[in-house]
Amino acid sequence: MTIQKRLQMLMLGAFAGATLVPACATAQDAQVERLQRQIDVLQNQLQSLQKEVVESKKASRAAAAPSSAAEGAYAAASGPRAMVKAPPPPPIKMTWGGFLAAETVFRQRNTVSDMGTPFTAIPYPFSPLYNEHEFHGSARASRLSLLVEGTVDPAQKLAGYYEMDFLGAGITSNYNQSNSWAPRLRQGYFTYDNSDWGFHLLAGQAWSLLTQNTVGITPRKENIPLTIEANYVAGFDYTRNWQIRLVKDFGPMFAVGLSLENPAEQVYASTGAIANGGSLNGLIVNWANAGNSFLGSGAFPNNFNTETAPDIIGKVAFDPGWGHYEAFGIVRFFTDSVFICNPLLVPASGVCPTSVANVGTASSHITSGEGIGGSVLLPIVPKFLDVQASAMYGKGIGRYGANQLSDVVVASDGTLSPITALHVLVGVVAHPWAGLDIYGYGGMERADSNLFGSAAGPTGFGNLTAVNTGCGITTGASFTGGTSNCAAINKEVDMATVGFWQNIYKGTYGRVAAGAQYEYIVRKSFDTNPGNGGAVSTNDNVFLTSLRYYPFP
Repeated sequence: MTIQKRLQMLMLGAFAGATLVPACATAQDAQVERLQRQIDVLQNQLQSLQKEVVESKKASRAAAAPSSAAEGAYAAASGPRAMVKAPPPPPIKMTWGGFLAAETVFRQRNTVSDMGTPFTAIPYPFSPLYNEHEFHGSARASRLSLLVEGTVDPAQKLAGYYEMDFLGAGITSNYNQSNSWAPRLRQGYFTYDNSDWGFHLLAGQAWSLLTQNTVGITPRKENIPLTIEANYVAGFDYTRNWQIRLVKDFGPMFAVGLSLENPAEQVYASTGAIANGGSLNGLIVNWANAGNSFLGSGAFPNNFNTETAPDIIGKVAFDPGWGHYEAFGIVRFFTDSVFICNPLLVPASGVCPTSVANVGTASSHITSGEGIGGSVLLPIVPKFLDVQASAMYGKGIGRYGANQLSDVVVASDGTLSPITALHVLVGVVAHPWAGLDIYGYGGMERADSNLFGSAAGPTGFGNLTAVNTGCGITTGASFTGGTSNCAAINKEVDMATVGFWQNIYKGTYGRVAAGAQYEYIVRKSFDTNPGNGGAVSTNDNVFLTSLRYYPFP
């Protein structure tokens, strides 16, 4: 029983005893004396309890005070906050993501591919692949991601993000038995955000800055087409590569970003152009080299183009309250080395001999390319219908399109000359009810010719002397690996696609979604001189399905 309760009971007892005295005034004297003694006892106990209460309060104050004079002096010198223990830092937050996929693809024309279609490699009728259908069942799009977040203080935040799938192809990868496909790095970067400054830093491998966002300039808010097709849509501008990105917010509606990104020039080298290490116009040109060390050296080396500076991308984003708007620009640098042959040894054909006696001069050349573009994302009917559109135009921008058209061609002086190109994409996404997304996209990528004169005749990209007469003719040569007179230099790729995603289950144990997609692709070549076959085209019909389980909420 606590001191307070005991005190209350004694006070009640004393009061009751006191009230009984008048009632017993007519009783015997012995009874009166007995009651008086009881009252005296109760009063003594009450005084004792009051003393205990006072002593208890003194002890509580003593326990709360510093345990020593030194501690008291420290508290006095340090102020009232010195004795307050700082709260422990918040723990690191880890969020897993990704999905398990069971997918299929069927193509009318065989592109010898998986869940990603090489749009610029759809076969022409001369090829045995033209009349071959292609089917693959694949789980390679299965994805795993991890987001790690830490709050430094209310204004500062650090985060890291990693994402992988299995659409990489190793030297021994095939469908024959174990289907041992190599994992690949999709994204791997860290970020620093400071809300007081409106400043954001991203470093690592991520979607390119010029890829459209849904809001602001924010990682993991990219507006990626909803396709099952792993190569997305013609006209969609993107890469996933290394970058250092700086972003500054100017209020909630306006943001500016600058990014330095890993370069990778796409050099045209085919009929009528100087091949890497080949010669023409008295020149020997080099722009690619076999990899060493961690870049695929050995019996099966990869070739890597010569790069000397990162691509520079700037972007502004505007969110006025209805819709999302972006504009961006890009500058690129293309490098090769040129050996100028001894003019006394160059024949009329312009082919430079490679003998040791051919002593000449060599130098490195850098040319630049640039492009501009923009995009819009409009909620035409909020939460029901979204419309998007994007465009990019410039010189040397082919690498950033889904089709990977050539960036540059070797000019007559051996330098890399940028190719002018245009990329356009439009899309519509409807949400008829919760759990269902229906999408449609249409896009195109087109490149202009870039020609030069030489002693051997016109050279360059989109050469009119290219021969396309055999593109529609199937011959024994095509079945034995010949080109059958079909240069078919890629000029344009057009594409239209529709599809849907439907949630089958969404609850405590994650989400299961099913999807299907149809796409129609047209590949077009440059025109040629009369008698050389003219412009030719081919097409493909592709059907894809997907069943995905997202185990993480």
